[in-house]
Amino acid sequence: MRRRFARVLVLVALAAIGPRAAAAADNPPKRKPLDTKQREAVLSLIKAVDAAQASDGSFDESVAWEGHVLKASGQSAYVPFRVTHHGAADAFTSALMYVRAVTRREGIRASEEHSFLRDYLTRGGDIPPRPPETVYIGPGEMPVGGPATASGRRSIQAPAEALAVLALQQRAFEKQKAAEAAAKKKEETKERDPFRFAFEDYYLVDHKAAREPRVFERAMALPPGEYDVYVALLDRARAPALGPSIVKHTLVVPDFWNDRLAVSSLILAKAVLPRRAALPASQQGEHPYTLGQTEIVPVAAPAFDADDVLSVVFQMANYGAPDTDLTVDYAFYRIDGARRLFNRTNPQHFSDEDLPPPGTWETQAFAMQAVPLKPFPAGRYELEVTVRDRLTRDSATGTVAFTVGSGIQ
Repeated sequence: MRRRFARVLVLVALAAIGPRAAAAADNPPKRKPLDTKQREAVLSLIKAVDAAQASDGSFDESVAWEGHVLKASGQSAYVPFRVTHHGAADAFTSALMYVRAVTRREGIRASEEHSFLRDYLTRGGDIPPRPPETVYIGPGEMPVGGPATASGRRSIQAPAEALAVLALQQRAFEKQKAAEAAAKKKEETKERDPFRFAFEDYYLVDHKAAREPRVFERAMALPPGEYDVYVALLDRARAPALGPSIVKHTLVVPDFWNDRLAVSSLILAKAVLPRRAALPASQQGEHPYTLGQTEIVPVAAPAFDADDVLSVVFQMANYGAPDTDLTVDYAFYRIDGARRLFNRTNPQHFSDEDLPPPGTWETQAFAMQAVPLKPFPAGRYELEVTVRDRLTRDSATGTVAFTVGSGIQ
């Protein structure tokens, strides 16, 4: 009988967009019209980011950006992110945030992309609807488990192996047909304007209580590729005397839409909480780490005390099914100095009985591991997660760095 080290396990299938998601896409939440002062503030932020993008100069070190890339429905990744401003407790009680993602090709930022928001705002017309920024998961598809138990994987027999091979062949055939249909549809429909930024939007955010630091959370949808993400924050109560704070981050979105086993970003979580119901579309944008009926609370910073428990949540995609047989290894390395192995947990084993039902030609699930840090001396570490698929004989790896001990930066 196999034993799992994890104290908590989360498994989920990211469902294809269903009727509810389609309705939300057709009728996105309406924005409130901007008054003259707000319109000028948004335009000033766009101009400030234009200047920062052109000069590629210094950015505000008091602003931190953290994002995670997850596979979602369609051909775009779901990228929840948080922006943290370390300033005075009474600052940014009324804030304006502007986000821009600029495409990079072969390591060079595209110069031909421009702001479509500026076009709308300067003309004084209606504000365009928000671009897609949410992902929908079917109710009940993300249960939060209790203490992990042994996998109930059945014995592998010849008939099961034959069925698995046939299923993989059928999946490949169906995927080829779907790709051909998608290519035909792409030829018949208008593609994304290559002269617009890959993502661009603004947000008016009001914090009711004084809080330090200020945390702003949103999400965006991006196709595979490399991007420079710019985030500009403006304290509306103190503008224009106090200028904007701008941060830049280079983001890579992997191509999850193929037959290769893949691992998403590793999310270091403070908590994983069940919800009674999924959030309505009007609230989803403000809670990007709430997926269906589960809320993931990321840690404020990847720094822990020895008495803490490190919890990591991540997504596995494109594994073989049925008769799935996945092994997940968790290895911890010291990285203060030469990278060297510190320890590793017992591997996790997942089968059909542990995982959500596969889609027509897609498989994806979330997994979670929780590790007490008491045996870890103070220092810098890197967690390396490796997923191995017996059926496809493929493997995928993800890493995340963290520190243990006060005073470690």
